[in-house]
Amino acid sequence: MKKVIQRTKGFEKAFLKLQTKWRAKFIKQLELFLEDEFHPLLKTHELKGTRKGEWSFSVANDIRAIYRKEIANGKKSGPVSLSEEDLMSLPIASAGTHNTLIIFTFIDIGSHSKVY
Repeated sequence: MKKVIQRTKGFEKAFLKLQTKWRAKFIKQLELFLEDEFHPLLKTHELKGTRKGEWSFSVANDIRAIYRKEIANGKKSGPVSLSEEDLMSLPIASAGTHNTLIIFTFIDIGSHSKVY
């Protein structure tokens, strides 16, 4: 199974508005996320109400990353690079070897009150 990361323009804008320490923490949490989407430290959960179909994980204290996920079949590849600069310029980050894809599209990041 291959994991693919995409991001929306809204995510990119919100990410760049974060303090440097929170951007670095997101990169670290993203590494953990790629290993195990439901690692207990991430506190991953599905959202409800107007955000139904979206998921959230904890970056730090009050910072949350919001994403959608879908499963698809096909071939996509790209480097796994988690530096801040690469995250913003990378069209796709992937890990895995099979044709089944889990596509994570990050749509927002910020404080609990901002993203919910």
